[in-house]
Amino acid sequence: MNSGAPNNRPRLARRVRLQIDAVSGNPVLLHQEAITVLNQTGYEIVRLCDGTRTLPEIIQDLENRYSAGKSILSREVLEYIEVINQKGLMEWT
Repeated sequence: MNSGAPNNRPRLARRVRLQIDAVSGNPVLLHQEAITVLNQTGYEIVRLCDGTRTLPEIIQDLENRYSAGKSILSREVLEYIEVINQKGLMEWT
């Protein structure tokens, strides 16, 4: 992950948009003439990656909303962001 310091803030790359598909109602990432369909969990993670929150802040926000254990939640969020990052859909501020 190209996150650098823990206070770096992830956000969607400039050419990527998060929206709800008008036909299916599913959250999707639109990028380079392609669509990545997100599940609800992925949507909750990605919508927090707006360039204003650090990874610890994103994890804390999700921890406050869901009853998953902190270590499990942290691992899963980091893994998910890594996948999105490897696809070139994330950048860091």
